Amino acid sequence: MYNEIKKKEDIKYFLETTNYLHDGCIIGVQYEDKGITKIENRYYHDPSLTKLTLKILVTSIWDAVVEIEFQDLYEWQIKDDQSGIIDTQVTIDKNGWIIWTDGSYHVNKKGQKNGLFAQARTMRWRIEENK
Repeated sequence: MYNEIKKKEDIKYFLETTNYLHDGCIIGVQYEDKGITKIENRYYHDPSLTKLTLKILVTSIWDAVVEIEFQDLYEWQIKDDQSGIIDTQVTIDKNGWIIWTDGSYHVNKKGQKNGLFAQARTMRWRIEENK
C-alpha cells in the first residue's frame, strides 16, 4: 500500500518511518513519459503523464527497500556517485510542488544543481515487502 505526501504530517511520517533514508543506496530508477503525442507535423508533451520511480535500499532500517513514486514531474536529477544517501528532505512549496532532495543537493555558483532531487505534483511511497 502506498502512502501519499499531501501535507506536513505526511512528510513527517515519511521521514520518521524511512529514517530519513539514512544509509540509503539507489538500486533502481525508472522514468516513464506517456504524454508525448504527435499532432500533424509536431509533437505535444503533457508533463502530467510523467512518472519517476526510485527504489532505495535503506540499510539503517534492516535493509528495507523504499519505493518512491513521483508523477507530473517538473524537474528531476539522479546523479549517483555511489556515496549513498545520508539524509533526505521533502517540502511542499507555495505553488503545491513537492520537492524531494538528498543531503548532497545544492546549487553551485554557476546555477548547476548537484545531488539527487525531484520536483513533482505528486509523491507517494511504500516499503516493499520482503520477497
